[in-house]
Amino acid sequence: MIHLACLRGNIGFWTYYSTIMKIKDVVSDNRIITVSESNELYTQNINRILQREISPIRINKISNYILTTEERFFSSLVVAIHQGTPKWTDIDLYEQFEIEGNAIAEDELISLGSKYGILSLSGNEQIFALDGQHRLKGIRKAYGQNPEIGDLEISLTFVIHNHENVERTRRLFTVLNKYAEKPRGAELIILDEDDAAAINTRRLATEHPILSRQNAISNSKTGAISNSDVQSFTTLVTLNSINKVLYNKPSSYYTQRPPAEEINILYQKSVTFWNTFFEIYPEVTSFIDGNNEVEISGERISRNDRTGGSLLLRPVGQELVAKAYMKFAQNEMDDFANRLRQVNFNLSSFNWKYIFWNEKMLGKEQKLKTILLLFILGKNNDSNYIHREMRRVYGLNNQAYNEDLIQRIN
Repeated sequence: MIHLACLRGNIGFWTYYSTIMKIKDVVSDNRIITVSESNELYTQNINRILQREISPIRINKISNYILTTEERFFSSLVVAIHQGTPKWTDIDLYEQFEIEGNAIAEDELISLGSKYGILSLSGNEQIFALDGQHRLKGIRKAYGQNPEIGDLEISLTFVIHNHENVERTRRLFTVLNKYAEKPRGAELIILDEDDAAAINTRRLATEHPILSRQNAISNSKTGAISNSDVQSFTTLVTLNSINKVLYNKPSSYYTQRPPAEEINILYQKSVTFWNTFFEIYPEVTSFIDGNNEVEISGERISRNDRTGGSLLLRPVGQELVAKAYMKFAQNEMDDFANRLRQVNFNLSSFNWKYIFWNEKMLGKEQKLKTILLLFILGKNNDSNYIHREMRRVYGLNNQAYNEDLIQRIN
């Protein structure tokens, strides 16, 4: 028997009970199981499919988070009680409470009293998680590796499942899993406190003398800038992607927060890159400050639907420059700056047409895009590959390719 202090509430058709449980009480003897481990909501065939939807990678990440992060925290698991004899016992409030010197009226005390109670579980119930399948399995794995975490407390919300109305519980399972939108893109970058790239992305957007300016960062939630936004320079998602290019770490590195000193070292890498970028192209700083008449090498830079404008003002172009930057050693930065300054980044130019631009931005040919810029900058010598691939791309657009037009910078 286990007794849980609870708050009781009601929404729609559901009475629910909010409580806390120790991890050891959640996982011992599989007191709480996943939907796919129960035969109550779905058949074995459906359960096998649900089981395949549970990702071992996510389970491992959650387990590692619990075991290695002191600041660990979870949102509530939503679980359904089935079978057994769960019992609710009200806690009467006889005490005359005062809040800020004002007594709580008797009718309010009666109402409050109906919300407090004890939920008693005998152990013969079947309890399955409607929301939090990965968290539950991650908790199990972490407890299996280190039982000392068993006294940690997690939050749960219980609902009572009626065997005669399986459809209602299925619908709740669907709503919790289908319509619960997980943070992603810019929102995830804003919220993530473990990913060093995300942490430094926020810092760039708030502290860097240029990237913190009003028009520097678009309000886009993705890596793309809306066609209607002709003023913004880049996006949070792009800054984050460039950070990961500069840091050159495996994806697993971003699942656990590094020490502050390490984060600062990485941040300086970001600052050095962007300082170099804006030193090479002071015109871009002028663009960010609202000057729409900026020119580079006699051509006005912009982002437009007619010619595409400048690749420098496109997030994909900024990431392309970061990848090229990483191929130059620190003692080659002057050479990098001189060469990059000579590159024609006009999207309608011979360099980029049909690769990045054909009346709209093109997303394919990632390898060719990267190698082409390195070839132009003199950091790649595979002319056979470049000309073969360019001939292919131009041919797909029924255009003749003239290899003499791509000029390497020496």
